Amino acid sequence: MSAKDGVTCDSCSSISHRECIENGIRVADVLSDKWRCADCQPKINIGQHLATQSHENDLPTAGNLTSAECETVSRDAVACIVVELRAQFENMMAELLLEFQSFKDEIRELRSIVGELKTDITAQKTDVAICTSNVSDLEKRTENLENYLSDQKNTVTVNELEQTVVGLKLALNDSEQEALLYDLELTGLPEQQGENLSHLVPLLATQIGVTLDEREVVSIERSGSQLLHKNTTSTAKPRRVVIRFSRRTTRDTCLRRAREARGLKSAELGPEDPPARLFLNERLTRLNRQLFAKAREACQHHKWRYCWTKGGRIYLREEEGLPANRIRTAEDLPKVFQST
Repeated sequence: MSAKDGVTCDSCSSISHRECIENGIRVADVLSDKWRCADCQPKINIGQHLATQSHENDLPTAGNLTSAECETVSRDAVACIVVELRAQFENMMAELLLEFQSFKDEIRELRSIVGELKTDITAQKTDVAICTSNVSDLEKRTENLENYLSDQKNTVTVNELEQTVVGLKLALNDSEQEALLYDLELTGLPEQQGENLSHLVPLLATQIGVTLDEREVVSIERSGSQLLHKNTTSTAKPRRVVIRFSRRTTRDTCLRRAREARGLKSAELGPEDPPARLFLNERLTRLNRQLFAKAREACQHHKWRYCWTKGGRIYLREEEGLPANRIRTAEDLPKVFQST
């Protein structure tokens, strides 16, 4: 076998007969500078790859090509493969770039959506915090309002009770005072141990210039706790002498004459003690006596001229000819003096 008839394997350097290896393969395989025998060639060689191309039937065979033509055909085939692979690679890269660009756009859009969601969530948290604060404020205001209403209710109840008590006291005082409209009260008469006051009525009637029948006097006695001790003849302030009449007209007449007479003396009524000035006035309840004392002090302080009682009622007047002001409670005094 001559050198022209043999082909050397580039991998294992074995020699094969040209006619033996040309059956079933292309000339480009045989004429390749890196030809490999059947034992060394890969499972898919260049000939098999060219068989999948659309122009495989157009390639010439080894039987009708020269050596130079075969070499040219081999180079052209390899160039075509390279061009096609490069085109496929470029297409693949372009598709990948498009995919990556699309993926980046989607990621960017997703980030934008996530950012908007974060903003919405932050706004929702702020709104929830504001609502929570408002609810807390409303709860506090409601609690304060409930406490205020409760206090007001209790205050109103207490005020109503106080007003009711004051009204009842006034009504009771008026009722007690009405029961005393038949009584006169003599103050300043010295008190003696074992004294008999029954003889006092005719003497008093004579001194004030009133004709008085003893039957018109129901009773005469001292009022209050006894201050005179058995072992002494001295007393502190003498107790008041209370005279009760059977008729109110008689009582009013005696009171009017006593106020006109003025200057009553105890010596004219018979007591042996040093003479004292006497006062005959309406008998007042304990509450009215205290109120009358406060009214006289207020009149002296504000330089009002008149303070008197009539029918158990207390009146004030600043000057002659001015209207009289009735006093029922101590709270009336500031109102009367402030109004002038």
